Amino acid sequence: MQATQTHPNTIPLGWDNATNVVDKLNIPVYFLGGMGIKDLDKTLELGAQGIAGVSAF
Repeated sequence: MQATQTHPNTIPLGWDNATNVVDKLNIPVYFLGGMGIKDLDKTLELGAQGIAGVSAF
């Protein structure tokens, strides 16, 4: 979803692209990558089921 220190060579999906993915899928979607509790409300507003992470939790 967002830039992370653990995967510095990846291109983040970003909020706009994530919305497009959620809209096209008919399965539960969780956002992962650079996510924290501060992102949960926006995540749910965009239609995802929640967030996942390793370092944040």
